[in-house]
Amino acid sequence: MLSVERLWKPIRFQGKSPLNRAHHPPLAAATALAAAALVAGSPCHAESRSFTSNDGRTIEATLEKIQRDQVTLLRDDGQSFTFPIEFLSAKDQEFIEQRRKEIARERVEPLNQAAGHPLFNTEPILARPAADIAKALGLRRESQTEGLLSWRLYAAFHGDPPGSYRLFGAMPYSIALYADPDGSFGNLSVVYANKGDFGSKAGMGEDHFGGGDGASEDSLAAAMERDFEKITATLTKSLGEPTRQRFGEGKSRRTVSRWDSGDAAILLALEDEEFVNLSIVSPESADSGGKTSKVDDSRIKQRIAGAVQRSENGDVLIRGIPMVDQGPKGYCVPATFERAMRFMGMEADMYLLAMVGQSSAGGGTSPELLIDEVKSQVYRKARRTRDDDPDKLSISRLDRYINEGIPVMWTMYSLPLYNAVADTNTEERGEVDDWDAWARRIAGQAEKFDDLEQAPGNHHICMIIGYNAKTGEIAVSDSWGPSYRLRWVPVAAANWAHGGRLFMIMP
Repeated sequence: MLSVERLWKPIRFQGKSPLNRAHHPPLAAATALAAAALVAGSPCHAESRSFTSNDGRTIEATLEKIQRDQVTLLRDDGQSFTFPIEFLSAKDQEFIEQRRKEIARERVEPLNQAAGHPLFNTEPILARPAADIAKALGLRRESQTEGLLSWRLYAAFHGDPPGSYRLFGAMPYSIALYADPDGSFGNLSVVYANKGDFGSKAGMGEDHFGGGDGASEDSLAAAMERDFEKITATLTKSLGEPTRQRFGEGKSRRTVSRWDSGDAAILLALEDEEFVNLSIVSPESADSGGKTSKVDDSRIKQRIAGAVQRSENGDVLIRGIPMVDQGPKGYCVPATFERAMRFMGMEADMYLLAMVGQSSAGGGTSPELLIDEVKSQVYRKARRTRDDDPDKLSISRLDRYINEGIPVMWTMYSLPLYNAVADTNTEERGEVDDWDAWARRIAGQAEKFDDLEQAPGNHHICMIIGYNAKTGEIAVSDSWGPSYRLRWVPVAAANWAHGGRLFMIMP
């Protein structure tokens, strides 16, 4: 690609041109990644025509590419020039905008056929409400927290028959859509064959503890390769051959195939023995390799402090923590950390966190490995983490964090008796009008748990997001979907189920 000034060089003009180098320095040649055409591998307009600059100069050229606010013209001598659309006359700008719409319409149908859903239309996907994208894909609202909206679908459990759902030619296990703070499309993360889901016989929510693993490493590898090849073939047919680049931060950094579709980048990765992942992100995010900007300290501190809600009955709760449904797997660790990181203003994806936590086939993640990687990501965003290993939980130990809007991640044993008490107490608590009587009831439950010997099992991690010092209860939140957003348990029951460790991400 050559400078815009040289495009007009063969033509003589009278008077001074506004396109001189003093006012308009030459544009650098765009990289192959940033300069993807609206129609991959083909010109935007096959016929040569006259183009006029905004100072009246004309040239015969072919419209080759339109990318956001820039245009590429191919001169009859075979030389290409890329420059801002605003350098052209108003009439040519109108022509280019019309051609942009025509190209978008031409591309929508084959792209939607490739996706298998009405995912695309003539409006840029990044400018559309995330709720519209969720509807097109059949996703369910996962988090309704203001500024932290998300949708998710575990596709193996949906479709007619279940498991018949396809996206870009293969069945995804998880589709997660994240909105920007204004509710517009943020990014889409799709996970296909992966060692956490593939072959798992676990159920949803509390039921996932009773599952098992029916997959072998060979069958998982074959499924991953099959999904990767299907998706690659589907996207290449619609968008041309991909480019290759690195994307992500820290241990989640990976090599991806990249296709550009209008104003969005589609990234596909196959991580050996881990997962096949497809993401749709902004071109800017793809160009930067997925690096995220530093979190604004003052804004985060102000927001989390404002998330603490105090009620007359003594309840102290942190509101606004996004929900993540870990699904039918042992991904409680990465799901819980994703929630905490997003609440603290950091982008996170539980599947990528699970990768660095070395999740085992069928589920299960090493908290120690994950914590080390999360710490490095937190530090890169100028944050810090804190660990605590108390023998027993107490409200006086927890309130220092809850009062500041800091959720506490807690390792524990998710046992049937504990869950039964949590479910029953939470349901009945909504009808309480005599809080002194309720406190006496909790005290009676506490005596029973004090006499019970601990029975370790069903290793789990959840969040402590509140407390009531008057009644002796703590509020917990499990990463099992919206119905588990808030449950109340006696401190004594929590101590009976206590796994020994607490983790916090500090503002």
